[in-house]
Amino acid sequence: MEHCADNLFVIGISHECASPETLGANSLTAESCTVVERGMLERDEVSEAVILSTCNRIEIYFVSRSRKPLQDILEALQDIGRDVTAFCNVSYARQNAEALQHLFEVASGLKSQMTGETEILGQVKAAYARAAAAGHCRGVLNTAFQKAAHYAKWVRSNTEIGRGKISLGSVSSELAARIFEDISRAKILLLGSGEAGRLIADALYVRGARDIVVASRTRANAETLAEKVCGRAENLSEAIQKLSAYDIILSASFSDEPLIVYNAVNEAMQKRRNRPMFLIDLAIPRNIEEKCAQIEDVYIYNLSDLSKIANENMEARRAEIESSRKYIKEKARAIGERLFGPHSP
Repeated sequence: MEHCADNLFVIGISHECASPETLGANSLTAESCTVVERGMLERDEVSEAVILSTCNRIEIYFVSRSRKPLQDILEALQDIGRDVTAFCNVSYARQNAEALQHLFEVASGLKSQMTGETEILGQVKAAYARAAAAGHCRGVLNTAFQKAAHYAKWVRSNTEIGRGKISLGSVSSELAARIFEDISRAKILLLGSGEAGRLIADALYVRGARDIVVASRTRANAETLAEKVCGRAENLSEAIQKLSAYDIILSASFSDEPLIVYNAVNEAMQKRRNRPMFLIDLAIPRNIEEKCAQIEDVYIYNLSDLSKIANENMEARRAEIESSRKYIKEKARAIGERLFGPHSP
C-alpha cells in the first residue's frame, strides 16, 4: 500500500488518566458517537473518524492532512454538550504508528483496567462497524481497525495474557461465589440492561444463579435480558424500594446521581437481620454511595476493586505482556511505514 499525505491521530481519556467522574461526564452513546463523527467530517480538516466509548475510555480516532485538527474535535464535542475543558486537561494524543500501536494494545486488552480482559475487542469491533456503516471510514481506519482485530486475536490465541477468561462478568460472578457458597439460592438484583449488565447476568447464570431480577429504565430491555437468564423484569424505581429482598445487587445503569444511597441500604440491612448484602457498582459515574461500605455485613466493590482482583496474578503474566507489546509495536511500525512513510512518528 502506498503511503499518503494523511495522518492518523487518536486523542482520548481512560481510567489511566481520568477520574470516574470525568469519564462519566464525557461518555457517549453509540448514537452520540455517530453524531460527533459526522460533525468532525463536516469540517475540511478531517476525512475519517471512529469514536470508541466504553466505561473506561473515550477515544477519538481520526484521519487528517492537518497536524493540528484538535479544534475540530473540541467543537464537535461541544456541540453535544460535553465538557471539553475537563477532557483536554487529562487527555493523551498519539499519531500515525504510535496511534496504531495504541489501538492494537487497546483491542488486545493490554491497556484495560483488567489486563487481558476479553470484552474490549468486541467493543472495538462494534465501534468500527457502527462508524463504517455510517460511511465514516476509508482506507486508513479500515486498515487500522481490521488489523487491530487481527492482532488482538493473535495475542489471545498465542499468549497466556487472558488466561482465566478475565472479564467483568467472570470476576463479578467469582466474587459473588466467594461470599455466597450456594449461588443458586442467592436473590440477585441487576440494575441496568446494557452490555455490562448482560455480561454479568450471563456469568452468574452459568455459575448456577436462578433467581435474577433485572430492572431498567426501559422495561422492554429488562424483559429481554431477564428472559435470557430465566429471571424476571421489574421497573427500576420499584426494584430499588425492595433492596432488603436481595442478597446481591449489581448496578450498571446510566445515572448522574447515585441510585442506591446509604440510608436505603442501612434500612434494608436492619430488615435483613445481619444477612450479608453484596453490592457491585460497575457504573461511571458510580450508582452506589461509597459510604454504604461502612454498614456492617455490606460488601461493596467497584470497577477499581474488580481490576485489582483480576490482576492478582499479573506478575506471573508479566513476560507474556511484554512479549505481546513488542509484537504489537513491530506490527504497528511496519503498517505505519506503509501508510504514512518510513519516518512518520
